[in-house]
Amino acid sequence: MGFDPPPDDDPFDDPFGDDPLEDPFAGDPLEDPFADDPIGGGDGDDDLEEAFSEGSRSTLLAFIIVAVLVHAGLFSASLGVLLVGFRSQWVVGSALAIGGVLALGLAVVGYRRYKHSQ
Repeated sequence: MGFDPPPDDDPFDDPFGDDPLEDPFAGDPLEDPFADDPIGGGDGDDDLEEAFSEGSRSTLLAFIIVAVLVHAGLFSASLGVLLVGFRSQWVVGSALAIGGVLALGLAVVGYRRYKHSQ
């Protein structure tokens, strides 16, 4: 009537209890997908620097302005609709929704103006 030792396939046994300093994922091929660097050959920073030096300042400025307007417009329009729909905050929600739609409209106007100027 003594205590039986647990079998070898104990479900509560720590699988990583052997060596705390050993990496359990050492041979995993998914650990570092860019280890061999199959794309680009390691000169990604040079390509990015070349792309920025070739592009015009007005193109970069137009892109940043349109990107900020689109992000702000989507965020405020979505938040406004959520405030009206879930919290019944008609004043703040409708102001945010209208402001978001106006920001999206400004983004479209800015994009078309830049596109026609090229």
